[in-house]
Amino acid sequence: MPTKFMQSLDPQVYAELRKIAKDRGITMQELIRAVIVPDWMRKDGSTGSGRFPRRSRTARNASKRARTRITV
Repeated sequence: MPTKFMQSLDPQVYAELRKIAKDRGITMQELIRAVIVPDWMRKDGSTGSGRFPRRSRTARNASKRARTRITV
């Protein structure tokens, strides 16, 4: 069964992702679905297990979350 999620992005991060997508000739949605999510899953170790790890809604380290770098 498909699961939906909503993502909020800082305006600066949004602009950077938008530029990356434009440079690749794809939409933001395609970039997120085809590049960012699969890359995150590989780094997170979620692939192969068939299940996603459960995460709490609170950040473990708020300053780390605020300074997330885009490495696409």
